[in-house]
Parts: sequence; structure tokens; C-alpha cells
Amino acid sequence: MPPLRHIVVLSWLCLCLALPAGAAPPAAEKTPDSGRAAVALPATRPLVFSGFTRARAKLRLVSEVAGRCQKVNYDVGGTIGPAGVFAVLDDTFTRLDLKSNQVEQKRLVSRVAYLDKDAQRYRNLVKRGSEAPSKLDRLDEELTQASLQLEALKTQAAILSERLSRHVIKAPPGWRVIERHVEPGSWVAAGGQVALLGDFRTLLVPLALSPDEFAILARQSGRIMVLLPHLGVKVPAKLERLSPAFDPATRKIAVELELGPELTYKRGGLRVELTLTAPDPSGAVLLPSAAVSERYQENWVTREDGKSLRVVVLGPGPGDTLRVSAPQLKPGQKYLLNR
Repeated sequence: MPPLRHIVVLSWLCLCLALPAGAAPPAAEKTPDSGRAAVALPATRPLVFSGFTRARAKLRLVSEVAGRCQKVNYDVGGTIGPAGVFAVLDDTFTRLDLKSNQVEQKRLVSRVAYLDKDAQRYRNLVKRGSEAPSKLDRLDEELTQASLQLEALKTQAAILSERLSRHVIKAPPGWRVIERHVEPGSWVAAGGQVALLGDFRTLLVPLALSPDEFAILARQSGRIMVLLPHLGVKVPAKLERLSPAFDPATRKIAVELELGPELTYKRGGLRVELTLTAPDPSGAVLLPSAAVSERYQENWVTREDGKSLRVVVLGPGPGDTLRVSAPQLKPGQKYLLNR
């Protein structure tokens, strides 16, 4: 029986003779290139919240005096101008009262001057003993009463002047008219509402977020972008108001976003969408599609050490990635690319 080494050499020669011309002997199984690997990233999911724009503030414009409306300068949708005059009420009777007051003041000024001169003359006579002091006392009392009446008329004139100015109903410049409740010729009672105004120079969007959702929003503070679907634009926003209260029924926190000045079309009722990126509750990771291969109707990934793991593909991810899940898959691990 030939030695074992001779048998091995003969077997190798037979194999080489059996190969076609130019063919190479079979090589050992190649392992994947460990230099082409991808890091598993934690999968996220978008949370979309919808809200509608509204005015930063609203103001019910009321009349402080009663009167008949003479003129209304703005209609619904109008923007209050720099003068801020919304409406004017009839002030005829107030002007007449003020004129009567001024006439009475002139009469009392003359009366006070006469009494003062007369009292001074009697003081000189009393010093010389030509008149009794009682008459001087009576003149001083009349002078004092006339002076007090004059001061009262001046105070009343100030009240009438202020009331006269209240016949001009003013509104904050730049605000817009939402509702108008008065027409020229109509009677306006004291305290009656004449209009509802809104400050649409700044738009707010109220939202209700859970504590976890608000934590995600707080981390994005200063770089929040919102979408207005009907206008097809994205504008920056910032967290403007945060309610310290908590709604036990909805378990939500009330927040308000302020839209940036880049939005030129400003009105209430514009739909706004805020998208937050939250961790995927399933614990899935993101891997390039090249790292996932399908064999026997199952999906597999290969670790750096060459070991294959069966995974479940949950769906596509951003870009050319897939959302995959498996008990052994953790964010930060590396997996080889198949192509």
C-alpha cells in the first residue's frame, strides 16, 4: 500500500487534470469586508401636531360716554391708522356745557377782582378806624366764596374737556377690526361695545403637548420650524407662552408658539403643522438597505465578526435606510454591508 503522502499528491494531480484549462483551484470562503460597515442608529418617528393661527391679543372697544355716532372710519378687516381714531360721537351738548362754564368763569374772575379791590380799600379804612371790622370780615368771606366757586368751575371745565375728548373713540394703531357694532347715526350707550379688535401683527399658535412631547420641543427651542400647508411655506417659530397649569383630563400642557416675521400673510385660522422627532417606541434601529439581505423569505444582517442575525424589517427610514428590529440589535453596533 503506497504511503499517505503519495495518495495526497496523486489526488491533487487528478483534481488539477480534471479542471478546465485556465481554471484556478477553489479558494477558501471569503468573509465580508470588515472595512465596509454601517453603524446602527436609533430609529425615530415623526409626531405631527396641528394648530391654527390667532391674534396675539384681542380688545373689545367700548364707548366711555353716551352719544349719537357721527362717523366710523374703519370697517371689518381694516387696519387702524397712526391717528388711531375709530369713531366719532356727537359732542354738541358737551361743547355747549364747556362754553357756558367758560362764561361763568369770566364772570367769577371779574367778581373776585372787584371783591379783592373792595376788601383792600376797607382794610385801609379799618386801619384808620373809619369803618367797622365786621364789614371787612363780610367782604373777605364773599371773596373767599367767589374764589372757591372759580376753582370749582375750573375743575368742572377740566372734566368737560376730558369728556369731550372721550367722544373720539380711539383704538391701538396697527390693530385690525374683527367685528364692528356701530354705524353712523346709531345711538351708543356709555359702556356699549363698538368693535372687537385683534393684534395680528404677531400670530400665535396654541398647542397641547404631553410632558414628554414638551421636553422634545424644549430641546428644539430657538430652531423650531413649522409648516403652513395651505400656503406651502415653512417659517421659524419660538416658544412664546407656557401655561404653568396641567389639564388632568387630557394630561396635556398648553403652549403657544409665536410665528416669525417672515410670514407676510397674517390672519387667524391658518393651519400650522409642527413636527417633532421622537424615539421609536418599538426600539428599532436604522440601517442602510445594503446591510440587510433577504434569504429564504427572511431578512438577515451580518455583524463585524461574521455572525448573521435574523431581523424584522418594519419599514423604510429616511434616505436609503430601513427600520429593523431584533432583540440583539442595539444602537451603536456595526453591521457589514453586502454591496
